[in-house]
Amino acid sequence: MNQVRLLPVVVVAASALLMLKTFGIVSGQSYVMGGMSQAQAAGSAQPAHEPEEEAQPESEAEPEVELSAADAAAQALFENFPTDGELETLEGASDAAPGSTEAIILQRLAERRTELDSFAAELETRLAVVEAAELRIEERMSELSAMETQINALVDAQESAEAEQFAAIVAMYENMRAGDAATIFNDLDEDVLVRVGHAMNPRKLGPIMAKMIPAKAQQLTVLLAQTGPTGPVEQASQDFANLPQIVGQ
Repeated sequence: MNQVRLLPVVVVAASALLMLKTFGIVSGQSYVMGGMSQAQAAGSAQPAHEPEEEAQPESEAEPEVELSAADAAAQALFENFPTDGELETLEGASDAAPGSTEAIILQRLAERRTELDSFAAELETRLAVVEAAELRIEERMSELSAMETQINALVDAQESAEAEQFAAIVAMYENMRAGDAATIFNDLDEDVLVRVGHAMNPRKLGPIMAKMIPAKAQQLTVLLAQTGPTGPVEQASQDFANLPQIVGQ
């Protein structure tokens, strides 16, 4: 027969003792009730002068019933009590359960840590890509700004060259004889003629217009008045007032 351990035996024995006491109390009450019914039956069969002799067997039978019931309960408990090997298995399972739970928790935490590390690495990669894109955008903006500055410089240089060229043309007409300049002005395009007329000194333009065809000179006068003078209004009015009178040929 397998030997049981001391602590489980003590626990089971205490539990069995408590159950025996409870069972004894319950069975004792039911036995008293049954004994009273048996005493009444015996009293009806025997004379009434023997009650003390009948009560004594009842008190002697009560401990026997309690002991037999206690023995049966204890035997049932020990029959169902696990063996030493089964107890070791149960204890090993109870000892292994917290360890396995802790291992599962640690495994889950490690997996979560791995996921977080992977996510952090992905964020760092994306941040590096964004920073590289921002750097390329800044470089492109610097290139565009330099190109814009270069284009503006070229435009300014072109405008300055055109202005110098136009000023040279105006100076050429101003230094020509009035008749020769008038002959050229008669065939010039209206836009060019108006532009040259605004750029010329009115004192130089007047003799030239006097030599022009009257209709062409009149048209130039109207165009100059509509487009406005290049200088101050008072100075332009004074200069045009000093122009010679146009006479027909």
